[in-house]
Amino acid sequence: MTMININDIKEAKERIGSYVHRTPLISVEGISRIAGTELYFKCENLQKTGSFKTRGAFNRILSLSEEERNKGVCCYSSGNHAQAVCYAAAALGIDAYVYMPETAVPSKVAACRAYGGHITQYGKTGADVYPAAKAFAEENGIAYIDPVEDPYIMAGQGTAGLEIIEDLPEIDTMYVQIGGGGLMSGIATAIRSLKPSVRVIGVEPEHMNCMSASLAAGRITKIERRYSIADGLAGDAPGPLAFETVSRLVDEMITVSDEEIARATLLLMERAKLVVEPSGACALAGLLSGKGQKGRKTVCMISGGNVNNQILAKLLTENA
Repeated sequence: MTMININDIKEAKERIGSYVHRTPLISVEGISRIAGTELYFKCENLQKTGSFKTRGAFNRILSLSEEERNKGVCCYSSGNHAQAVCYAAAALGIDAYVYMPETAVPSKVAACRAYGGHITQYGKTGADVYPAAKAFAEENGIAYIDPVEDPYIMAGQGTAGLEIIEDLPEIDTMYVQIGGGGLMSGIATAIRSLKPSVRVIGVEPEHMNCMSASLAAGRITKIERRYSIADGLAGDAPGPLAFETVSRLVDEMITVSDEEIARATLLLMERAKLVVEPSGACALAGLLSGKGQKGRKTVCMISGGNVNNQILAKLLTENA
């Protein structure tokens, strides 16, 4: 394992700076009053491709040699990582070969194709798709771009943390959603390196709490994955690099229900006028749940805005 450090993240910022947006850090007075803290949102839903994943994808692909890039890249993903890899590859003029499950959201599959990705839909879950993608990459000598367990991916995601500290040096509490743990690993490394006093809190859906379960057990633990509205945070076990990083740097882990995530998603639409996917609203759901510590100046990560239209319609209908 190669643990990332603040220098890796600073190098990533220089590497990807001309390819990604510096997303805004905004405050919404109405939501701050509800939350009981001076609250800010890091809006990665406004990032290119609609999620933070673009940061890591560019950092990983740009770290490859010219010879490696010319062969193309390969990944597996149900959505946001796939879109980020396809977009980054297109921007750099190389091919992207993407394996997605047959159950992937059609709009995300269409977006990958629109970016020029070569899409293969295979199997129902990551357990089916991952081996197929790895086998294709190895057989064809193509670089495999892992969605989480890669120091370059983590360092790329961590550039959002550098921006947060630059924009709000007074931050004292940070809420970040956790799926595989790559985003949290990068954010926590950046923030705790620059301001160790910040309290970092991870948030998972209660039905996809593989990191919480692993931390509680003191070892990587596989869970039975069940449905959650926050489909972008799906995972049954953290990787060793993410597990080790989160173990060292995260102060607290909490879980939230689908109902709590849905309320946070709608609140962001109504009060902040932000269209956010449920996974992207998970950090706010954690703060509003009251299960974690509140700070004086708190930041919640909004990780993405690629909402499934069917889920959005259901949320709006059920809460009309």
